[in-house]
Amino acid sequence: MKNLTDKNSLRFLRLVILMLFISMFSSCNDLMLGEEPNNTPNDNFEILWKEFDRMYALFEVKNIDWDQLYAIYKPKVNNNMSGDELFDVISEMLAELNDGHVWMIKPDPGFRRFDSGPVYPEGDFDLELVRSKLKAEFSIGDSQDPDVIYGKFDGEIGYIYLENLGLTPAFYREALEHILPFMKDTKGLIFDARGIEGGYDRSSQEVAGFFTKESKLYMTSRFKNGPAHQDFGPAIEWRTTPNLDIFYTKPIKLLTNRHTGSAGETFVLAMKTMGHVLVMGDSTYGAFSDNPKRELPNGWIYAISTGDFRDAAGVSFEGIGIPPHELVKNSPEEIQSGKDKVLEMAIEALKLL
Repeated sequence: MKNLTDKNSLRFLRLVILMLFISMFSSCNDLMLGEEPNNTPNDNFEILWKEFDRMYALFEVKNIDWDQLYAIYKPKVNNNMSGDELFDVISEMLAELNDGHVWMIKPDPGFRRFDSGPVYPEGDFDLELVRSKLKAEFSIGDSQDPDVIYGKFDGEIGYIYLENLGLTPAFYREALEHILPFMKDTKGLIFDARGIEGGYDRSSQEVAGFFTKESKLYMTSRFKNGPAHQDFGPAIEWRTTPNLDIFYTKPIKLLTNRHTGSAGETFVLAMKTMGHVLVMGDSTYGAFSDNPKRELPNGWIYAISTGDFRDAAGVSFEGIGIPPHELVKNSPEEIQSGKDKVLEMAIEALKLL
């Protein structure tokens, strides 16, 4: 996804280097097992289009005619064009998908990256502003860049912030087993999911399990398993998994914004099944699917969304985002002036309980 934090950017760079390393061996294996594809603009375009035709899971959800896009963009490709010109044409075609989990990288020389999904303005959330308002604050992880921040605003209102959901379920289980006893005397809790850009769906499921005593269906996922656009495997049901030893079921305000994405969104789906949780803020980003990576003969790396994720009612929020129960937006100007309206409204609502 776009607009990664510095820490996530470093993780992403490491991932790209790892993928490039793996791809070198994959290419060697391809050479040994079969004929290497031609490395021309026409061939690279054809390979990418056919891979999306075979693997992309969201043509129906997004009402996209992939054949029509081929007819539009293929005539723009010729074997005399430069790599940058080809990159521009493919980027235009992938932009039609409006999918935050679809991206393409042209490695050095002349590094370029394209992201298909929408770009939302930043500046509506500042973690340091939140931290300045906490009366008691603790953290888990690197002291300079913690993975978890928690505390209280006035002794009555608790606060939990996760940087992402990219660590193991066991990490979050241990963290919440430590945090929730600290919250036992609070009237309510603010769970800040603004800016959670991704991670593991199993980790989001683990975290949600600490805030319910019931197992409820909150999501289904199914994945492409054949070449036709309608070829999918059976639906996988995702249910909340209650932790009945330690849990918090007092009123919770769950804060979201347009930078809450991927595993952050599947976490929101789980939390929205709970009657004591009210989601406040802006809609989420709208990118749910898993996105395996592929490589073209020219060495470009791209990601394809291969899963169809829906809420318990069968609704897809791909490209749209999950709407909050209560729509409240901060402006960058408010944040710069030291006012986090979303947070302040959540605190005041919990104080009135």
